[in-house]
Amino acid sequence: MATVGPRLPGCAPALDADVRTVPLPGRSDEDGDAVIVFTSGTTSQPRAVVHTRSSLAAGMAAVAGLVRPEPGLPVLGGTFFVLLPSLASGAPVALPARSPRVLARQLRRLAPQATYLTPPQLRRALAAGARFTGRVWTGSAPASAELLTRVRSAGADEAWGVYALTELFPAAAVEQAEKAAFTGEGDLVGAALPGVLARTDGSGELLLSGPAARDRYLGEDPAEWIATGDRAHLDGGRIVLEGRRKDMVLRRAENIYPGLYEPALHIPGVELALLVGVPAGDGDERLVAVVQPARGADREALRAGLAGPLSRMGAARPDAVLLADIPLSGRSRKPDRAATARLAAARLPTGAAR
Repeated sequence: MATVGPRLPGCAPALDADVRTVPLPGRSDEDGDAVIVFTSGTTSQPRAVVHTRSSLAAGMAAVAGLVRPEPGLPVLGGTFFVLLPSLASGAPVALPARSPRVLARQLRRLAPQATYLTPPQLRRALAAGARFTGRVWTGSAPASAELLTRVRSAGADEAWGVYALTELFPAAAVEQAEKAAFTGEGDLVGAALPGVLARTDGSGELLLSGPAARDRYLGEDPAEWIATGDRAHLDGGRIVLEGRRKDMVLRRAENIYPGLYEPALHIPGVELALLVGVPAGDGDERLVAVVQPARGADREALRAGLAGPLSRMGAARPDAVLLADIPLSGRSRKPDRAATARLAAARLPTGAAR
């Protein structure tokens, strides 16, 4: 990486004008290892994912087919799979500003045809008064129907949630209108994209495969199917997540998968919501709903609005509700369940709701 032009603090070293050019290797039509990408480590131990030239090409083709970037119109996004397909289509790419206020100005100035931001970036941009144009895409962390609706209300023509893994990007996508209309239990992430195969095993874990799937993990043999670690079911070909297998809460001998119920907690005024297990001291667990209010939300009105969704949870109704900021972790700033459970344990030592 080299900086061309004025070098700002934090940039790569300036390009050496005296550097000698090195001939590029000749073109090869053979497949082979292309890149190693480490998983973020927010849902399990980080792993080294090996993609081949063909899996990268298939993934970028899937992105190009999904986003359909038009030549000459700006795209705002900073991920590998946004940059390359956009540039290859002739669309200039701008990297999102780190400051939410600067990002809001950037969106206003560029009026991008497509924008890709993580859910935390979207929430911060919305809080800064950002307005959107064209189609907006978000992924790398759960995106609620409420968040996508706020993006549409802020001017976006369409707001899409993308379900993707380091091992297979992208796997599925869903637009705000379809997600908001879904009334079943779980988190609808959309139909598998063309070429992506999806099924569940005997334990309910979602398995994925397809041309864009990683070849293998470094040091391991190639494998056709990717074990996602997510419980899911298929609804007419659409993938509905039920939560991470390892996030299961055991309460009174009943298995509770938070992902089945958390989407119902994302009512207007809720920024994030997690269900976590807190040890009860007798080998059992208490189920705690940790809800992060949106900035400026009326907390009493929020509690009143949550009464309906909580009453419909039946046997999975939480023992306590805590209004607090949810910790984030990893490069994609995903909600940190372990830290949230520790927060709930510290704040609710007696299990009383607050």
